[in-house]
Amino acid sequence: MMADLRYPRAGLILPFFAAILATAGVVLAQEEPPALVAPSEARSPEEERAAFRLPPGFDAQLVAAEPDIAKPMNLAFDDLGRLWVTSSYEYPYPAAEGTAPRDKVTILSDFGPDGRARSIQTFADGLNIPIGVLPLSDREALVHSIPQIQKLIDDDGDGHADRRETAYATFGFRDTHGMASAFTFGFDGWIYACHGFANDSEVAGSDGSSVRFNSGNTYRIAADGSHIEPWTRGQVNPFGLAFDALGNLYSCDCHSRPIYQLLRGAYYPSFGKPDDGLGYGPEMISHDHGSTGIGGIAVYAADAFPAAYRDNIFIGNVVTSRINRDRLSWTGSTPTAHAEPDFLVSEDAWFRPVDIELGPDGALYVADFYNKIIGHYEVPLTHPGRDRGRGRIWRIVYDGDKAKGTPAPHDADWLHATNDELIGDLAHPNLAVRLRSTRALAERRDQGVTPDVSATVDLDRDPWTVGHGLWVLHRRGALDAATLDRFSRSRERIVRVHVQRILAETSDWSETHRGVAMVGLADEDALVRRCAAEALGRHRRPENIEPLVGLLRSSDPADTHLVHVARMALRDQLMDGAAFSADWNERDRRILADVAPGVPTLASARFLLEQLRSDPNAGNDAATLNRSVQHIARRGDAVTDAELVAWGRTMRDDPPFQAGLIRAVHQGWLERGVGWEGAAREWAIERLVSWLEDSSSVGLAAELAGQLKLGEAYDPLERLATNPEASADRRGQALGSLAALDA
Repeated sequence: MMADLRYPRAGLILPFFAAILATAGVVLAQEEPPALVAPSEARSPEEERAAFRLPPGFDAQLVAAEPDIAKPMNLAFDDLGRLWVTSSYEYPYPAAEGTAPRDKVTILSDFGPDGRARSIQTFADGLNIPIGVLPLSDREALVHSIPQIQKLIDDDGDGHADRRETAYATFGFRDTHGMASAFTFGFDGWIYACHGFANDSEVAGSDGSSVRFNSGNTYRIAADGSHIEPWTRGQVNPFGLAFDALGNLYSCDCHSRPIYQLLRGAYYPSFGKPDDGLGYGPEMISHDHGSTGIGGIAVYAADAFPAAYRDNIFIGNVVTSRINRDRLSWTGSTPTAHAEPDFLVSEDAWFRPVDIELGPDGALYVADFYNKIIGHYEVPLTHPGRDRGRGRIWRIVYDGDKAKGTPAPHDADWLHATNDELIGDLAHPNLAVRLRSTRALAERRDQGVTPDVSATVDLDRDPWTVGHGLWVLHRRGALDAATLDRFSRSRERIVRVHVQRILAETSDWSETHRGVAMVGLADEDALVRRCAAEALGRHRRPENIEPLVGLLRSSDPADTHLVHVARMALRDQLMDGAAFSADWNERDRRILADVAPGVPTLASARFLLEQLRSDPNAGNDAATLNRSVQHIARRGDAVTDAELVAWGRTMRDDPPFQAGLIRAVHQGWLERGVGWEGAAREWAIERLVSWLEDSSSVGLAAELAGQLKLGEAYDPLERLATNPEASADRRGQALGSLAALDA
């Protein structure tokens, strides 16, 4: 339920080295990493609050604590400004079959001036490690409870759920610290969510949509249970999502990078998982804040904090017991996160911030999984120090010299507000308010909403009102292509970005829609161009290929997020293979060759092989070359196989270079199910035998012989292993390969 806390890394490595050293008579004392097992004892909420260190002018207020809540995991606000929280007594073990689970969803409301919730109501109990929660109305919520996402419904309005319906199933729960979490409404009305580490899930929607997940992924679902689709693949254990005002989606993750800006369809690093042929989605952060245990993320898109804190990213660091803060800078559409001084540092090591939400009042709300122990793997789950009953929720406000007054909950009731009140909220400085008003208008059963919003948008005054208003009209099915076309030329960048994002969510395109995308591709702003490329990628047409090639031709390589989105969009246009036989200049051929490894077709393999044979610079970048070779081997046929091996044998006889080519061919054939025989085997044996006679290449040859199971190398390896004049290292390498060949 929080990140995969493989930190410090020494905690994983220690047992391995201890076993080795034991053979030499050395014994290491194995102690639990202090960051994962707090050396102190539990404090009261008041004592914990006194241990917080915040920047001047900020204050942490207690919203709720035990016994009113247990271990909080996810937070979400509803249309009445109430705060919903999932909490667990059961974690880390699911309730045994036949045993009633003890976990619940609680609604907090009537917040006092000190932040304290004066009303605390149990909406649902008897849940089994419920992580994700999202209220759909004042009487309905989506909640994860092992092994599914349920819709909980309060029929009689007494504040307690009367019915439970399965919305999406079935989620794996072999590992209980991830599962389904971070349910977050987007501008488009979809609900975005995370899938946690190590679990295998096969989840279906009522419309027949189905996805399979293994370990870290993100996805989106329809609120009515009808549809599910992947958003990104990879990450280790994403646990937290947040949108910024321009519709960019961010996640926090453990063990890869603590923050990613998620690009639709991209693959991100995980433990040993491959990418999609285009490489992993780009990074935006180069540091890890001293931890790989990250849970909860918020983009501060409001004005209650001083300017220096706005548009910053805040993440919960459950290992170091603090909230980290990163400031963003931009290269085109690509963000870079710069570490700022930690926002909240706690002297109480039990402070474990697992979720952070921007409230409608401009405050940050923090779920504190208050616990002596945080590691899910590094510390035994049976450790008696694991706390089950304590948990706190904090509200961080600013009341310093630059304050506009202590933030109070926004006085609008989004459930009962008038259309004019909701439309007025579309210009509110707090993104949380704007998004809630957008959703209320989009889903309201009032035929007057559409003309009211249309009239306001047509005034073209405030860019936030126009951007969110266009989303309202789109979601109500009342946004025509001509209106999108008009606003695609808006003087406001905000509007132009959201026009292209709406275009990506528009399923039926006319020529006018495509024209809007073409306008976006030529925009002066890189994010508008990136969103236009994503929109084109969603609509496969032959005439989209040349504009996307042109975009890649003109893009700044340092704008990695734009480049990756354009590459994915171009990849999706190339699936029918016809473009590979078109007449391209050399520079454009290299652009196609860069994208071709993501296209799973024979045509792409043939194009790549032809490109390698004709490009004199093909061997300059070994990593790119080997990626191409592996793709040719995986997607080729008998003809390309023979031509690929013949080409490889002519390349420079540099042992590491040749070994890379051989490995790439071998891996591609393994994936395709082709045996390592014939000319390829002769190629490998010829090289290996010569390398075994070269003292500088013995290790490489021995390693490759074992990997490729080349029995023909057994005799020369045996001679090396039994040669008393050879070094111990080389003899050991040879012995290892002999064992791999014949255990």
